[in-house]
Amino acid sequence: MKGRWLAAAALASAVACGGGQTRLNLFSTDWEDDGGVSIARVWQRVGSLPVPPAADVALGVAGHADKLIGLPLDGSAKWTFAHPLDARPIVAGGVVVVSGGGEVCALEATSGHVVWRRPTGGLALLGAGDDGTVTVAAFRKPGDVGSVLLAVAHDGQVVRQIETDKMLGAPAVLGRMAFVPWAGQYVSVIDLSNGDEAARVTLREETSRAWTQGGALWFGEVGYFRFDERMRDASKGRATHASVPARKLPGTPRLMQPGYVSQAPLADAEDKAREYARAVGSDAGATIEDGRFYATYFRIAMGFDATATGDERDAGPGQPDVGPRVAWAHLHGANFLGGAAESGGIVLCDDQGKVVELDAKTGSQVAEADLGEPVRACVVNVDSRRANGAAEATPKSLAAQLTDVVLADDPQLVVAQRMLLKELAEMGDELATKALVDLASDPRTSPDLLVDARAALANRRNGATYMEAALARHYDYLKDVLRPPPVGPIAHALGAMNEKAAAPLLASHLFDPADTDDDVRETAAALARVGSTPELPAMRQFFGMYRASAGTDEVTDAVVSIAKAIVSLDPKASRPEVEAAAADTMTVAGARDRLAEVLTPMTSDAGLDAAKKAK
Repeated sequence: MKGRWLAAAALASAVACGGGQTRLNLFSTDWEDDGGVSIARVWQRVGSLPVPPAADVALGVAGHADKLIGLPLDGSAKWTFAHPLDARPIVAGGVVVVSGGGEVCALEATSGHVVWRRPTGGLALLGAGDDGTVTVAAFRKPGDVGSVLLAVAHDGQVVRQIETDKMLGAPAVLGRMAFVPWAGQYVSVIDLSNGDEAARVTLREETSRAWTQGGALWFGEVGYFRFDERMRDASKGRATHASVPARKLPGTPRLMQPGYVSQAPLADAEDKAREYARAVGSDAGATIEDGRFYATYFRIAMGFDATATGDERDAGPGQPDVGPRVAWAHLHGANFLGGAAESGGIVLCDDQGKVVELDAKTGSQVAEADLGEPVRACVVNVDSRRANGAAEATPKSLAAQLTDVVLADDPQLVVAQRMLLKELAEMGDELATKALVDLASDPRTSPDLLVDARAALANRRNGATYMEAALARHYDYLKDVLRPPPVGPIAHALGAMNEKAAAPLLASHLFDPADTDDDVRETAAALARVGSTPELPAMRQFFGMYRASAGTDEVTDAVVSIAKAIVSLDPKASRPEVEAAAADTMTVAGARDRLAEVLTPMTSDAGLDAAKKAK
């Protein structure tokens, strides 16, 4: 109780320096929808006001969460601010709101100079907004028993303090009107001049954040609602809205963190797996800018087609839709901790303090800046900025980008690599086949990824040259070939493609002790389709060696396949040999009956004609 009293006392003392303390039941659930009348009045009042652009800036948390580095994205000089942090810094309009050490401060985003500071008693900062004259910040009370909304003018005077037992979200402010999300579905508009609730709107989607961007006011959490004249019909589901298409992503990232949760000053796993997008509005409605949304997973960044719907791709029978396709993939040198979508691209910040800008269309890097040292968390805000760096003249193809990512030797990337490997496997580019061959041949490939690569390789129907080059390699410790090639999947694919030129290479793997029994089975099955006369000696040798000694079902299958091959290629000489094996009790039981079936087609008219011609 003492801690709670101190926190409240700290804010009460702030009010004593100016402003009004409001203890009204503003956020009551005993409220009837007014059909959009009140929110329409607010739109008439502030809808024509210019929305001040927010700062384009990257912020790095360094040291022991006691140092803030600011890097304006317009090329201005970096700045630092030494201050203990108990929450992630928040960019609100042209200021950065910083909480810690029992106080909250607003800094100029371009210089780091203090605009105002007030005591908090240690309340947890949730979110903030700023319209150029006043900052509105929301705090969570200790024990999650309610919230405090604090409005402070840029001269440091407290304009309004509101306490409630409800959990508030991240607010915004425009024209001295505070827009405060709460209860996951409401946005209350508080008139800061008198503390009254001027309007309330009900949104039919989880909503805990309000912010300004691109000259407009937005609400949302899992999607985007634009504040415009259509907001009066929000409760009927007719507000201007944009959403990101559903797509299963590695790490199950969020588009936005809930506004009622205070973000810790240091980054965690959720910061390394994030989803990013930017909504843009017009008279026609709202869409996702550039038709792109983005995701990061540790040091991988990905761009996706935001114009696709989830039912445009099917993962297979009985599987859920996997959603929009990958448009590009970027492999970075360090883990991403934060970022923001911008017009024309995305700005991302990594744990080494590097800030990179990637092109929306191709994912190529167009610019880079540096915070100057490694950071432990990073916040990026972009409003009016547009990607304007020099894109690569000939950016890498998607196949090449995916290849770079799936071949990266980094165990923490495997979850994303598996997803991107599936994308690669669906591409018709022969480079995709080469990547799958390389991945399945590399001894450093993780077991999970190896299984996926082999399965995808078996289904390829191009890139025979790369497959044959792989078959030419055999396990050889002295030559640093530490894993045999993926013989089975390659054999399956070459057989399906009827690649007769691969027959000698396939035959060379019939007796390789480094190959698995499954590899041998697939090799024999492929030879039954593409084998020719030059391979007959090797195939006869295999049949003679293993028809009585096959120790596994896989090798037994191989014996039967080879029998089919030699009878087909040389029925005059091979038929008696196979007949004798089928009658010999020394032949493995699993092969005897099946060898008889191999001979059966020869009794047909077509088979007899072939035998006569062979004579």
